[in-house]
Amino acid sequence: MRTLKYFCIALLAALLVACARDKEPADAAIKAAGQAIEQIRGEASRYAPDQLKQLEASLKGAQDSFANKDYTAALAAASALGAKAQEVAKAAADKKAELTKSWEDVSAGIPQVMEAVKSRLDELAKAKKLPAGLDKDKLAALGSGYDETMKQFQAANDAAGAGDFTKAIEAGNAIKQKGMEMAATLGLKQ
Repeated sequence: MRTLKYFCIALLAALLVACARDKEPADAAIKAAGQAIEQIRGEASRYAPDQLKQLEASLKGAQDSFANKDYTAALAAASALGAKAQEVAKAAADKKAELTKSWEDVSAGIPQVMEAVKSRLDELAKAKKLPAGLDKDKLAALGSGYDETMKQFQAANDAAGAGDFTKAIEAGNAIKQKGMEMAATLGLKQ
């Protein structure tokens, strides 16, 4: 009986030492994982938000294990998060590159179309006689539409510059369509 008592005390002491041994590495791993996530948060929140949420949930799980004094589980969970953070950073960079390319593709033809529209508007404003189907009011409306479309294009460029490529691409597609419609109304060949 006495031997069993000493055995239990020795086992408990061994467990406490083992747990304490993992506490500092687990704490350090959780802090390192938190720092790694903070470093990628900006780009990841914009371009890989779902993956970032999963990464944050994994960090929370490691923190919960640590709080419950399950240092071995906390260390195991937190140790893998640095590599996962790099994977999320790469996914965000890939998505940003994809969206950047899409924006460049959408915006590439807009300046030429709008310059042709502006040139034709200026030409028609000086003309003594307007083509069939076009009167002064319609020409004035097209001029206003041109100005508004150029403001929208500038806003889309600003959005792209700020990294909001989804908004820029959506606006760019609408601007491109509007420019094509204006060009067709003015009799420009596309």
